[in-house]
Amino acid sequence: GSGAILLLGINAFRKINNTNGFLYGNKVLLALSECLEEFTEKSDRIYRFQGDEFVILSPDGSKDALCKLFEKVNDYCNNIRGLKSFSLSAGLVSYPEDGTDFNTLMSNLEHSLEYAKDQKQGWIAEFSEKISQRHLRTSRLHEALTQSIHNNFDGFELYFQPILDAKTKRITECESLLRWKTPEIQDATPYEFIKILEDSGEIREAGYWVMEEALRHAAMWQKKYNNISVSFNVSYIQLLDGEFIDKLIATAKELQVDPRLVMVELTESCNADDTKMLSLQFDKLRKLGFKIAMDDFGTEYASFGLLHDVSMDVLKIDQKFVRGLIREGNKTDMAIIENVVNMCRQLSIQTVAEGIETEEIQDIIRSIGVSYLQGYLYSKPVPAAEFEQMIMREQC
Repeated sequence: GSGAILLLGINAFRKINNTNGFLYGNKVLLALSECLEEFTEKSDRIYRFQGDEFVILSPDGSKDALCKLFEKVNDYCNNIRGLKSFSLSAGLVSYPEDGTDFNTLMSNLEHSLEYAKDQKQGWIAEFSEKISQRHLRTSRLHEALTQSIHNNFDGFELYFQPILDAKTKRITECESLLRWKTPEIQDATPYEFIKILEDSGEIREAGYWVMEEALRHAAMWQKKYNNISVSFNVSYIQLLDGEFIDKLIATAKELQVDPRLVMVELTESCNADDTKMLSLQFDKLRKLGFKIAMDDFGTEYASFGLLHDVSMDVLKIDQKFVRGLIREGNKTDMAIIENVVNMCRQLSIQTVAEGIETEEIQDIIRSIGVSYLQGYLYSKPVPAAEFEQMIMREQC
């Protein structure tokens, strides 16, 4: 026979549970299952698949009908009495076109749901050759990354992007950014491979490597050039590992790094749930002189909540606001940046504008009073030796 199958998943369900408790999470699951029973056809079958995922099997049904069902259910989830609104993502297959056995169909459904969640929450993805190729590439990259990690991080390298003092336009610090390639794989973007590391849990080992490498360069440059500060990114996942902060402190001590010239950047992709834990960890670092920065400020709804709960030294304004400054008639980005800078001034937090690509944007940013500048106007991220040449040229 022929038919279609839908795999539904609740977006950010872990966060819903962590924020509101498991009893509330169960209410959400119950409300969704009742809604599915109400909206599906009599011939459709509903199965709880795993965690927050549900399968709707529609024998003789069509993809179009299941797409409409998804839209109906997703709209309903925005307006359930007694519950905060939540959204769904979904994967969709039809059989026999997308598979003739259970394992193939479920595998293709899971890849489609994963793709939908990556593209845009509240989206439905129909299985396609593109999704299949993407999954194959992800598997290939994951295998190669694991091999690199086991081979003493062969293929991993830190690049450094200069950060300039907005008043003097001289390099005062740099951000360490992870790059990775192998003889076979030359084109993996940081977004692509870091997500794979996070999903697999290997970000833990990779994070330790980045931290140690960044501190090694910091130690070297502090001896040679006095006041060059080095920052590196840390995700919330890494901070859940209780040993990370202690290892950072011990490594800095061992390498004789001045902690006042080291900055830990919290990436916002983390969507931190446990801000109390974050606050304790960061206070421990700040007491020793390390600086804490919030990266990509403004890209996630949690920004202000995090700022309220966790003490910061530096706030990095995301490049999407910075790049929009020269769009004609765009007052929004200007207003946002001005207000963020004023707020930070009152809180004694320094600001970095990311993504400066033109002189025009630089001049606007400097007139607003941002503390530091970063972007391709000055340099793209470069290998350590190239960054060192930049410092030497400045100090001549």
